[in-house]
Amino acid sequence: MDKPKKSAKKIISIIVFIIGLIALAAGAVVFVLDMMKKPAVEDAEYFVSIGEWVEEDSNNVIWKFTEIGKGTLTTNGHLDDYDFIWSLEGNKLKIETAWLYDLNDEFIYTLNQKDNTLKLESDGKTVTFVPKSEPKEE
Repeated sequence: MDKPKKSAKKIISIIVFIIGLIALAAGAVVFVLDMMKKPAVEDAEYFVSIGEWVEEDSNNVIWKFTEIGKGTLTTNGHLDDYDFIWSLEGNKLKIETAWLYDLNDEFIYTLNQKDNTLKLESDGKTVTFVPKSEPKEE
């Protein structure tokens, strides 16, 4: 009677050991894959890496983020370009535009880097921007 108990304990110990090895291997794979993936780009850097964002419903409205905090915009397909300065504060995009007079706008923004979409919401209205061209490689 002593032998069946020992062999059952031995089998259980081997199974637990194998499960532990599998879990250790899976953890190592997840760790290596996480270390090798590209770091997420901050939103501000992403705006600049895309460069020109065009309004989805109007090819004439283009915002160009030239560098962190600076850019230009047009509402007529580059017949007239206006300089702006911008900042991100939480989920808000703040833009000060040197138009015919200074404009100070604030938008709630949602950026989806996977789908390359930028949604801006102001006064209950949402506008979607997409890249005018592919993102620049760094």
